[in-house]
Amino acid sequence: MKLWNNRRYSRIMALALLVAAIWLLAESSTHVLTPGDKVISLTSGWNISKNGEQLPTDSLLDANIGVINHQDVIVITRTIEDYGIVSPCVSLYTSHTINDAYVDNVQVYSFGRDYFNRKKTVPKKNNYIPLGNDSVGKELKLIVSGTRDGATSGLPSILLGERGTLFSYEIIRMRYNLLIGLFLIALGLILMVLSPYMAIYHHNDLRLFFSGLCSLLLGIYDLSYYGLIELMCNNSLINTVSEYSSLYNIPTALLGYLICVYPGKLKKVFKILFAINLVVFMSVLILCVFSVSRISDFTGLLHSMAISEGLMSIFVILYDYIRKVRQTGKRSINSDIVFLIGILLFTLLSVYDIIRYNYEKYIGRRGEGYATITGFTIGSLTLVASLLISYLLYIIYNSNVDSMQSRIASLAFTDPLTGLANRTRCEQVLEMLTEEHNTYTIISLDLNKLKTVNDTLGHHEGDRLISGFATILSDCFWDANLVGRMGGDEFIVVLTDDRALNCTRRIHELYSMINDWNRKERSFQYSTSYGYAYSYEVPSGSSHEVYMLADSRMYEMKREHQAREAKEVAGNA
Repeated sequence: MKLWNNRRYSRIMALALLVAAIWLLAESSTHVLTPGDKVISLTSGWNISKNGEQLPTDSLLDANIGVINHQDVIVITRTIEDYGIVSPCVSLYTSHTINDAYVDNVQVYSFGRDYFNRKKTVPKKNNYIPLGNDSVGKELKLIVSGTRDGATSGLPSILLGERGTLFSYEIIRMRYNLLIGLFLIALGLILMVLSPYMAIYHHNDLRLFFSGLCSLLLGIYDLSYYGLIELMCNNSLINTVSEYSSLYNIPTALLGYLICVYPGKLKKVFKILFAINLVVFMSVLILCVFSVSRISDFTGLLHSMAISEGLMSIFVILYDYIRKVRQTGKRSINSDIVFLIGILLFTLLSVYDIIRYNYEKYIGRRGEGYATITGFTIGSLTLVASLLISYLLYIIYNSNVDSMQSRIASLAFTDPLTGLANRTRCEQVLEMLTEEHNTYTIISLDLNKLKTVNDTLGHHEGDRLISGFATILSDCFWDANLVGRMGGDEFIVVLTDDRALNCTRRIHELYSMINDWNRKERSFQYSTSYGYAYSYEVPSGSSHEVYMLADSRMYEMKREHQAREAKEVAGNA
């Protein structure tokens, strides 16, 4: 118990150090990436119109644009002031909209129209719009056009500065999400690489693989939701595909983990849900590839499936845990309860973010651009930690079970006095020899004078005689396939392949060792009768027949010993 406590505290300390390292890295990044120039937030001072209707406010936060649907057009204009910035640039993050920018009615930027014309999903985009060095005093016009119903809502925040400065500003602002996302991706890849090894040595268990897949998908979604993948690779399409693909498959990966955990009917239920999720994702993918629909059109369906499957999984896991507690009366913290806590927190935090996202998009004044997934991020870390801890507890439990089974098997097949294989194990080995048809030699040995020692010196000394002879056999036939005690004073040795060829030499070594032990022994003397037989001497017979041949030869030697001893006794008389 003390060792377990030490290990538990060391793991808690390691986790705390990891969290501290992520925090320090995130904070130190502000010194490395601090923009050299200023970043201006252009929140107010705009003329704002929606579908040609002028809105009464000049603030992006108070515009209350609402949901931007297909063919909705938002136009915002303002005069570019002199902020003392060389090569000024405007940045804004948009979602599934066509974006055009004009400076004094001269178009300087456009994005999304080519995707829309090809009936593809217009990606989310970090738009960097260059204004030019002579833009001061000119009019900046930004046009945001909806590409589908429910494309987005509200107006994005707009920043002004040099492009490199704006890029550094975004990285610093989202540094925690960047580090957490990269950490989850790296951890997921490591676990997936290790999973084949663990599956081989733990009865094809794929928990580690699905743990890694969950971590990988959670990390990808965390990065892509905030457009960080697009910032790093400058490809908005990859960012969008990564976002929706990971979002569709996170529930599937969790169901895969549940399939590995639960047996019987529960496994069948989770397999059905797993198959449904895969079919839905593949169907959506096919519809998108053939331009029948856009991948973003199914966000509502995805949210509904994720919430319902998450809540159902929590109910099933909790029900199974309560049933086990009632059956066993034990409320220990095992792998199931750790996983339950993790998936419960992840589901609740994710549901909170989904509700908040839909509130900001359809009800809130600011729009979906201000909806964060902080709960999802925290839940992701909690879930991955619970998966790993649950898997660790599962491995520890299985190791204990395997160790216990090994000890039980050892007790079942080991002679308690000598530590050699007992008769049951010897019989098993003989059966295997018969089935495998290899070349082998069987030596049958009888420990002489055991009854005399028991009668004159006591059974304690008789036991010492038996255990000492067992040690001699083990040392002499160290490379044997079997050294066993058939019972009482009878022993057996099995040698196969090359070891079985020269049995006479090995018997001489045995007698040499017996003589060495006899020179040191004061109470009694070790002596044995033996007989051996080769498998080729009984070509069509079983190993039991070979053993019987060796045994008959052993008894023949034993009779010779007894006759010699009787003659010596008669002569002395």
